[in-house]
Amino acid sequence: MSYYIDEVNVIINGKNQEIIRVTGFGYNPNIVKNHAEGIVRKNNPNSRITSVVLTHREITNEEYKILINENPNWAIE
Repeated sequence: MSYYIDEVNVIINGKNQEIIRVTGFGYNPNIVKNHAEGIVRKNNPNSRITSVVLTHREITNEEYKILINENPNWAIE
């Protein structure tokens, strides 16, 4: 398993779009999309929401720390 950073385009009611950044460990595109949709759904509870992964990048723990400027909460050091 490896760390990843994805950008997900979340489409709201077929019109509005929001780009959500999702990071994690052990990649599953359905989990990534569901997470991004959940973030957007909080502010759009009665909307039709769908999503598309725009970018997916697998990275090392060290790259992850540099990109987000912190340790991932699941890292064991």
